[in-house]
Amino acid sequence: MNLQTKIVREMGPTMGDVVNGRVSGQVTEGSAFQSSKKHKADSSTFAVLANLLPPGWAMWMGRATLLCGLVLVSISNTACHCPWCGPQMEQKRVLDAGQLPQDQKWGVSTNVSPPLDVKINGSRLTLNTIAVRGDSDELSPHNAFMWFYRDVPFDFKSGFSVEFTLQVHEVEQPHNFLDAGIMFYGSADMSAGTFAEGPRSHMIFFDKDAIGWGDETETYSMTTTDTFHTYTLKVENKKFAKVYVDGKLALQRNDWVGIPTIGFGDMTNDDGVNGKFSIGDILVTGKRD
Repeated sequence: MNLQTKIVREMGPTMGDVVNGRVSGQVTEGSAFQSSKKHKADSSTFAVLANLLPPGWAMWMGRATLLCGLVLVSISNTACHCPWCGPQMEQKRVLDAGQLPQDQKWGVSTNVSPPLDVKINGSRLTLNTIAVRGDSDELSPHNAFMWFYRDVPFDFKSGFSVEFTLQVHEVEQPHNFLDAGIMFYGSADMSAGTFAEGPRSHMIFFDKDAIGWGDETETYSMTTTDTFHTYTLKVENKKFAKVYVDGKLALQRNDWVGIPTIGFGDMTNDDGVNGKFSIGDILVTGKRD
């Protein structure tokens, strides 16, 4: 009898083996006596293996088994953060659309005097800059801008995704090159302190009949006013960005600049480039810093 045959005979059938016409490992209930017998069999199996191993290996094997068990239990309950695995992907709701953004650590960039035209409707936020006068008497009711921004606690260099639902209600005028009355920033640099920020080429504009990148390198024809659509921005390998609409690939680019700040709203004071839209919760998935 060789070593492999001896071990198999001592250990008995394993998960998935057919024994007496049944597949082993499929029984989910049993008596305390059966459980006790299984425990004794497992102990006996380890003892047999220990006798077959060189001196000192049995203790190492026992420690390794215990360590593996602890790791498996840990993984089943929460994301693993051990030195071997590193930080895992986590998801965080950064916007609860049932509350005002200002009450959720979102900053606002605007030329509109309070109160802002932002309303809560159940689990949706509705924002409007159409026919809203700015904070200066010199501004017409068509030059307003208002957008919200927030840092997110993830390492964007490792790849991330942002998901939200949005419905366009009205667009006063379609977007301009690098300007939009309704937009979403997946990466916004707030260091300059100006209202437009950037990289403006990376913002996603929303017209009535299309969405696209701010620099118009790619557009996607669709009806944005009919219902809420699910938009997902995914960035991989630091520079490859893709936008999905209801699960279908719509936009992509390979020059993404990752900045862990996102934003949404009307980001321009261009005359007539304004909009009204509703947005749902915003979920960000990434590796925590």
